[in-house]
Amino acid sequence: GYRRGMARIEYHTLPVGAFMEHTVCVGAGAVTFGIEYRHLDEATILAEYGPDAEAKFGGIRPAGMGQVIDEDGVSLHVFDGANGDELLRFDCFDDAPHYHLLAPEDSRNIVIEHDAAARGPLLDWAITQLGTHLPALLREAGAEAVAARVDDAAVAAALETVEQVARYVGAAGRPVRV
Repeated sequence: GYRRGMARIEYHTLPVGAFMEHTVCVGAGAVTFGIEYRHLDEATILAEYGPDAEAKFGGIRPAGMGQVIDEDGVSLHVFDGANGDELLRFDCFDDAPHYHLLAPEDSRNIVIEHDAAARGPLLDWAITQLGTHLPALLREAGAEAVAARVDDAAVAAALETVEQVARYVGAAGRPVRV
């Protein structure tokens, strides 16, 4: 399965949201995919949560708090096509690749580390998982209604564009304006 052997941490606050001015969106029926070259550092986290960021993460230091973080790479977002809520995110970072199962209505954020040595680069793995296990991932995130509406043909068609755009923004190595 896609979860086996991966470290999981659950937070009760959502991560820093997508920067839509740098996110290319591709519709796929029940979901919309977002492709973003993301730069994340402590200043970005503090700008989102303020100086009490640690308290908002239940006393667990979020990535970057109290340590030097300067992480960037491609992020793949999966939004609810009806209301725009972010439900899944794959942060394809070099140093700490991971993905998120998000439940916005409960402010739940499950972060799952990706083992690149065992599973290969997160971007490649994520594209495969989105094409073969998207409804299961959405269900695990708590998005049953969205999972029930997934159209496999629409997802497959959209993922071709998602992969092309992700490779392009990854090669650019910086956020791109949309």
